[in-house]
Amino acid sequence: MKIALIFPDQLSNKSYLFLNLESYDQIILFEPLDNFYEIPHHKQKIAFLISSLRHIKQEINHPNIKHEKIIKDHPGLIKFLNNQNEIEPITSIDTVQPSDHKILRDLLFFSQTNSIELNVHNDSKFIAKLEDFEYWSKDKKSLIQEFYYRWLRKKYNILMNDNEPAGGQWNFDKENRKSIKQLKDEIPKRNSLKTDKETFDVMVDVETSFPDAFGSLENFNWAVTRSDAKLKLKEFISSYLFNYGNFQDAMSKDSSLLFHSLISPYLNNGLLCPMEAIDLVELEYKNNQAPINAVEGFVRQILGWREFIRGIYWKYMPQYKTLNFFDTKTKLPEFYWNAETDMYCMHKAISDTKEYAYSHHIQRLMVTGNFALIAGLNPQKVCDWYLGVYIDAHEWVELPNTLGMALFADGGIVGSKPYAASGKYINRMSNFCKDCKYDVNTIIEDDSCPMNFMYWNFLISRENILRKNPRMSLIYNSLDKKDDLFKSKVQAKSKIFIKDIT
Repeated sequence: MKIALIFPDQLSNKSYLFLNLESYDQIILFEPLDNFYEIPHHKQKIAFLISSLRHIKQEINHPNIKHEKIIKDHPGLIKFLNNQNEIEPITSIDTVQPSDHKILRDLLFFSQTNSIELNVHNDSKFIAKLEDFEYWSKDKKSLIQEFYYRWLRKKYNILMNDNEPAGGQWNFDKENRKSIKQLKDEIPKRNSLKTDKETFDVMVDVETSFPDAFGSLENFNWAVTRSDAKLKLKEFISSYLFNYGNFQDAMSKDSSLLFHSLISPYLNNGLLCPMEAIDLVELEYKNNQAPINAVEGFVRQILGWREFIRGIYWKYMPQYKTLNFFDTKTKLPEFYWNAETDMYCMHKAISDTKEYAYSHHIQRLMVTGNFALIAGLNPQKVCDWYLGVYIDAHEWVELPNTLGMALFADGGIVGSKPYAASGKYINRMSNFCKDCKYDVNTIIEDDSCPMNFMYWNFLISRENILRKNPRMSLIYNSLDKKDDLFKSKVQAKSKIFIKDIT
């Protein structure tokens, strides 16, 4: 029996499997991903992935579909395949490049053990192929996302005027850092999507199979069909793109979603094609309907970071997952699950995550990620949290972004320096601090912002490692101006605070 194995995040209509359905004796739609059972997942994430897969099932015109649904205690992918092989011998398995290394490793082991041919096809959810990254990265001492991004812009002729970048420069990131305090326009209200019977049935299955999972399904408003995903893309372009660039890094207590596109879940499970999104947004720039800093910022997220991060993941796995550059071991505080903390920024970011299975990239990087970095939390536990709670998180994208960019646990493979910051950054980019119990303007007082004293403690405790980093020289020059009393106080306050929260 020749089978095609399709997972919930492999729904691209350009997939080799969907284009060659007639080649297989059986199509297996496999819902119960192993990591649903291995780490806590957000209910909305599971419901989104499963409902999307069940809706796609309606598009598949094949006489023999095997639909393996989620159940409370599923035995796992390999036991399932062993059972199928006993019922009717499998001669070959075709699948798309999985989203995590473990699935690929398990499939390879199963196939070799049972003398089954395994064909792993290119993932059409991406613009570039893994071979592109391999070719570009060959013999490079360091891998810098900006240069890969420019290489892809040229290769695929995106935002280019002949051989020159549109707008006269490659990157407009410096124009995308306005604080929320500079916003004068109202933020349009997001359109609601109607929950159909298929999705409602999925929600019942999720509540039955994962009753104690993180978050709730109450505010579920995610597209689960290609047509609705395209509507959400068009909604972003018409209502949010114009201001997206200026306030890309801003945070607001009044609007969790701001001007962000919210299309990453659809790109990452295949409901939307990345080039389709880029083409539509680039057209807005060509028609003078959107500014270059917004359009370039959007393109950089998809063509730059998304493609680069995927390349990093497959180049360095499986060792990458075990990296712990600072050898940090502090366990994850309970407030990462219940949002019960007096730090307003953390409370807000985690509350949004509980409510929507989403928070935007600056909240992930500079709030929850920054706290995890300067508090010395165990990177593997932090990565498990990010993978489970965010609707767009799959290991290929979550792991390098969290372990590498947010935590610097890879020692500089993704980023050239740690993204460590004090509460001053959060205060500059948000309106969070005025509602906080702590004082963002002090460091060693009784009510000082924990981000402040832990930031300086991070610099002190990692000095022997980070001082030699050329991008950290100005920061350490500032530390050198602090006296011993200041240093001892931030160390003492940090030790007490971390002990209290863990």
